[in-house]
Amino acid sequence: MNQTLQKLRQIAQGNTLSAEGDLIQRRELHASCSELAAPLVQAFRDVQGEFVRISVLSRIWPDDYDRRDDRVAGLLIAWIGPESAPHGLRLAVPNGSLSFEVKLKRDGSAVFTCVRDTLGQRPAIMDFANRDDWLEFFYKSIADLVEL
Repeated sequence: MNQTLQKLRQIAQGNTLSAEGDLIQRRELHASCSELAAPLVQAFRDVQGEFVRISVLSRIWPDDYDRRDDRVAGLLIAWIGPESAPHGLRLAVPNGSLSFEVKLKRDGSAVFTCVRDTLGQRPAIMDFANRDDWLEFFYKSIADLVEL
């Protein structure tokens, strides 16, 4: 075999191994983020059966709020990450959405992010240094929506 073909085979094998390594690394990142977001996911599941205030529902869906799910679970737009192991969630709130997500920096440290996406405006991004402050903000946000 000539040197060119040998070099091309080495590159091809390297690309295959690199792609497999990237896939494994992404799975590990999802698992790590999912572990860090577990208290958030559990907190949401704890309140998902609670009623949402009518005033909040009418501001989110002014035309058909009376035909929407009036429980907190009805506010869930999507899980962020794989549904089996989410690392965040996106909720419908008046005039937009609110997302809570765990991300990892390149150095491996966690960033707890909350994004308030208001229709027609730039999203407001809040990064929290620790999970406790992030969860506290989630609790306060849900408390404003729930009928207690």
